[in-house]
Amino acid sequence: MRLTSIKPHLFKRFLLVTLTLTILYFAFYNIGPAIRYNVVPHPHPALLDFENSHPSSNNTLPSVSLVVASIKGDDISWAYNLPIPNLKVFQYVSNDPSAEYHPPRAKGREALMYFTYLHDLYDSLYDITIFVHADETPWHVEGTLLQNTSFALSNLVLEQVQQRGYFNLRATWRAGCPSWIDTRKTFADTDRKEEEPYMAEAWHANFGEVEVVPDKVGGPCCSQFAVTREAIRGRPREQYRRSMDWMLSSRWSDAVLGRVWEHMWPRLFTDDASDCSHPERGSLCQMYGVCFETDRQLNDYKELWEIRERLKEDMSFFRAVWDAKKAAAAEQRLVEVNDEIERQLSMAMLRDNV
Repeated sequence: MRLTSIKPHLFKRFLLVTLTLTILYFAFYNIGPAIRYNVVPHPHPALLDFENSHPSSNNTLPSVSLVVASIKGDDISWAYNLPIPNLKVFQYVSNDPSAEYHPPRAKGREALMYFTYLHDLYDSLYDITIFVHADETPWHVEGTLLQNTSFALSNLVLEQVQQRGYFNLRATWRAGCPSWIDTRKTFADTDRKEEEPYMAEAWHANFGEVEVVPDKVGGPCCSQFAVTREAIRGRPREQYRRSMDWMLSSRWSDAVLGRVWEHMWPRLFTDDASDCSHPERGSLCQMYGVCFETDRQLNDYKELWEIRERLKEDMSFFRAVWDAKKAAAAEQRLVEVNDEIERQLSMAMLRDNV
């Protein structure tokens, strides 16, 4: 019997059933898994629990404050679960004047919150102050630290922070060292980075007109760092007030104000305009106890992490809907890659404990 001979109402019913079955099939094999990939957290290498080189007696451990730059609604419960003895958490909320700790205005991104703390608590500083963003898994914590702030801070060697005085929590030189910012760039330069034309003016405004502006500035990005009380007090309290007032009166965008300060923290707390004197592999070992034997080993690990990120992209919702088979294969491969990441990182951390 030809379909054209079927009665119209039966033909419509046939089309409806066929369409329904097609949608159900597509939902079960494509949409359902795509939703699961993006709702259920991706498998993550275990946050390995190794003893680091902190002294065992609380009598010898430094006091530590953790300044978290946040906005209203941010979840920073992870910060209160850090295994750091003598830790006090200061959550600064940029856009909530009723919060216990807040800047004068919601401006300058994390920089104004940091300066508010530095100015207001100048006379009651902890031995070490760590400045971080609210997100526990930000992109600017590298894969060698599992892209996880809790993991990084749990393994941070506080004794080494005290010896250095200032330490950028990001160890990688990628997009930062040995030279990243050219302060001579102007708005007329087409190859400039967004903040470069502003750097010279910001340098003079914060450090004084007699301060020589370096031609080039380098250092890891992103304004997350640890600094000692002595390094903070290497500048008078008025310095921090000056920088606060400058940001509050500036007409620059929040993005520019935050970006220029990403490149000026080393000069504020040290005698150096750049922060590129400690190679990545050495910093990872000295500051976190993550000790790769060679640069080749480190690069192999970093490539493995990049594979992990690409697999996660293949499992993103629209890609998974479009190519369900590829997404399913990526899910299986991700388990294998995570196992290898954990194995390599375990070996690197064990080297610090032998």
